[in-house]
Amino acid sequence: MNSSYWPINNGNTTGLVAQLGALWQNLLAHLEATTEPRVWKASDTSDQTLWNAYDPITQMAIDHASADELRTWLEELHYRN
Repeated sequence: MNSSYWPINNGNTTGLVAQLGALWQNLLAHLEATTEPRVWKASDTSDQTLWNAYDPITQMAIDHASADELRTWLEELHYRN
């Protein structure tokens, strides 16, 4: 499993760079040949940790979620299938 994260947050991340990073991660999530949900970490402008995920089977995604929201989404996804 590829667990690379881009962009690396060094504290100077601009809004455009963060948006491009999220777009890149979404593109990678759609292109990966796996049936497992893909989860990756992001951060907002105040360095708060946010989570994104994509399920290739249902083609559903969640963006900028808290850890609790992501956990709930994954549980609902599991019971839906």
